[in-house]
Amino acid sequence: MVSDIITMTKKILVIDDEPDVTYTIKNILEDNGYKVDEFNDPILALNNYKVNFYDLVILDIKMPKMDGF
Repeated sequence: MVSDIITMTKKILVIDDEPDVTYTIKNILEDNGYKVDEFNDPILALNNYKVNFYDLVILDIKMPKMDGF
């Protein structure tokens, strides 16, 4: 199906300071055909962020070192 092909090309960035949360979200999204990058350190995520690369960013707001805002 065309929708399956489109879904497989979507790239999502998940950032949360809790590894269990990013692991769970990543597994669910990958099981549904998405390409997922995950970070548990917001500063590391920001340093590795690629402009115009991700279709969606799922970001925790309350994190140590740097908030999601």
